[in-house]
Amino acid sequence: MPDDVVFTVEYSVRAAQTAVFGLLDIQRPVSPFYKGQHDPRVLFDAWKTLHRH
Repeated sequence: MPDDVVFTVEYSVRAAQTAVFGLLDIQRPVSPFYKGQHDPRVLFDAWKTLHRH
């Protein structure tokens, strides 16, 4: 699964959805990715963590 991280709950959910939707021939998109690298709050928290003493 491109652009995904294996060690997350979201990956497990998307992998299960992909398997079930494929086996049951369900024409529905899997859950979208969370793009935290574009969230200003996440970026600010990361910056604070990198600059704490």
